[in-house]
Amino acid sequence: MRTTARLGTLAATGCVLLFATSSALAFGGSAGDLGQQGNFVISNRANLGFSQSFHGGGPTFDVAPELDYFLAPKLAIGGALILHHDDGGSSFGVQPQAAYNVVLSASWSFWPRLAVTLTAGAPGDVSVELSAPFLIHPVQHFFFGFGPALTTDVTPPRGGHVFDALGSAFLIGGYFDS
Repeated sequence: MRTTARLGTLAATGCVLLFATSSALAFGGSAGDLGQQGNFVISNRANLGFSQSFHGGGPTFDVAPELDYFLAPKLAIGGALILHHDDGGSSFGVQPQAAYNVVLSASWSFWPRLAVTLTAGAPGDVSVELSAPFLIHPVQHFFFGFGPALTTDVTPPRGGHVFDALGSAFLIGGYFDS
């Protein structure tokens, strides 16, 4: 009786594993399609963080709708509109950028991006950002990702300090075939 119960449990476990494996293989599979030449990518980065400095700090929030175009296979150029809010107020900016899609598997890719942010205000700010999110492609034409981001201010320092921030960014978007 114990042997029959064990064989039944083993058979049930095997069926579950077979079903799970076939379902996992059906997941995504479009990571390589993102970076095809001529594709347009619409995405949005949303950053929620907390900053602390000698001059104050507090919660920060960024929203950045983006549009990118693949000039060549895997190489995209584009830009974003930036809305930033912190305890000092809100600011608006534009962000030209270049990115590269590195396919890691059928469902995963790596999207390193270099951007220059030009923020309006008096005086305006110029900063450089390098981000490196890992993207998951659960279905064709859709992705989301998360990864580190490093930002440094390149405008002349005010009050003797230069702003450097290490944070993370969440990215969600989709793309249109050429």
